[in-house]
Amino acid sequence: MRFYRIKKGNHYASISIFERIGAIGWKINTLSLRFVFRKECWWAPPRNQDDYDLNKLAGIGFGTNHHNNSVRLAWVPDFVNEGMINLYGYTYDEKKEDPRATSVFIKSVHVQDTITGKIECKDNGYFITVNDVTVRMDNINRDPNLCFKLFPYLGGNNTAPHDMTIELEMS
Repeated sequence: MRFYRIKKGNHYASISIFERIGAIGWKINTLSLRFVFRKECWWAPPRNQDDYDLNKLAGIGFGTNHHNNSVRLAWVPDFVNEGMINLYGYTYDEKKEDPRATSVFIKSVHVQDTITGKIECKDNGYFITVNDVTVRMDNINRDPNLCFKLFPYLGGNNTAPHDMTIELEMS
């Protein structure tokens, strides 16, 4: 697994240009994941309401801009249960009527546990699986053939409260 580090005050994990180029693909319909949230990915209490924004773990962007069309596995600390991370399926579709971004809860996992997941695009839907739980999210518009893998990103509005590390393997 590769270690992705998001430094305090940043949104993005450090990724080389070669890794970004290698993330571009054609008709990526399945993305298999194996990951571990290190203990620093959990914190409490929330700093403000924006700490409840979904952080992105991994996913597939379609076309040339993931803000137009994408599916991801997203996460946020469970601020009530120490050491737990809540996982969500997350989609963004600019062609859809509001809300363009949608999410659905999948399950909670412990930090330090090795988790498996999968994102599949089929049958006019996105199927997002974490360990033994699968959720289906609508995919009402045809995805472009040009695709790219999406890497860890922290926040909507807030940046990382401290350095954090996520171990992640995508294939």
